[in-house]
Amino acid sequence: MFSKKIFTLILIVTILSLLILSVSCTQPVTEQDAGSIKVTDGIGQQVSMDRPVEKMIVFAPSVLEVLDALDAMDKVIGVDSWSIESGEPLAQGFEAYGDFNGPNIEKIAEANPDLVIRLSGSSEEDYDKLRELGITIYTFEAQSFDWAYQEIINLGQMIGKEDEAEQLKNEFEQQVEDIYTKVKDLEQDQKPTVFYEIFDDPLWSAGKDTYINDMIEKAGGINIVARDGLEGYAEYSVEKLLDNNPQVMVAGDGGMYEARTGEIILEDPRFSTVSAVTGGRVYVVPENSIVRPNHNSVKGLMMLAKAFHQDIFGQFEIIE
Repeated sequence: MFSKKIFTLILIVTILSLLILSVSCTQPVTEQDAGSIKVTDGIGQQVSMDRPVEKMIVFAPSVLEVLDALDAMDKVIGVDSWSIESGEPLAQGFEAYGDFNGPNIEKIAEANPDLVIRLSGSSEEDYDKLRELGITIYTFEAQSFDWAYQEIINLGQMIGKEDEAEQLKNEFEQQVEDIYTKVKDLEQDQKPTVFYEIFDDPLWSAGKDTYINDMIEKAGGINIVARDGLEGYAEYSVEKLLDNNPQVMVAGDGGMYEARTGEIILEDPRFSTVSAVTGGRVYVVPENSIVRPNHNSVKGLMMLAKAFHQDIFGQFEIIE
């Protein structure tokens, strides 16, 4: 009798366990289901919210492009004034709530958004005031493709479009991998040395721990600024440029910085002896596809790949 009771008890526990497992498999409990969405932003700060975002203010054109790809522009209620004034297509029709130098605290407080997305480097003091008002701040920052993939996933989680974000991220990652696979096994002497010009006077470029550097490497080039040990965006002397004598020089066509053409570099007397200039390997590319860390930067990556390895990727061309 005792054994029968034990057997019956075990049977009941087993059945209950199976029922619980069945429910958990059909209705997974996630942080979002439990009323808590938690992500870590681009500068390592944890951002928490109790429900998906319904209205947000976005101070980052690169984020607008991701939201557009996720069919989530209806959640945007405002942008930065720079995006409007510079003619960013996705920013048109929205109100401005500040700019890169600082948010309009009073106007944002009145709008009471669920989320404000900003770029790194802007005033911490101003955004701390918004946090004190109970407004959630997310800092968008990506120093590599891997970071950019995660930023897309984070945005998907915050707006309740995880599946769409996962698909966008996977397609983006596969496109990058398709390019990188063709150059990653090249010997060092098969990779051209590269200088990416951000500003021309004084000369500025991108070193280690930057999206531009990761892009140069993924396209099969050697960034002379990173090789020299410089990190982030830094001034680079003409003397160092001449010493390193890059085989390829690349610059943006404007966008965030002063508009330029290839002739500006080719006709600059400072660069007259540089291999890139004497060899005619100077390229000016649409800047947004280089400096904005999102899925559209695949276009920039392909342009760099064509500039560095025409034997592999074909003749260089502008990809809009």
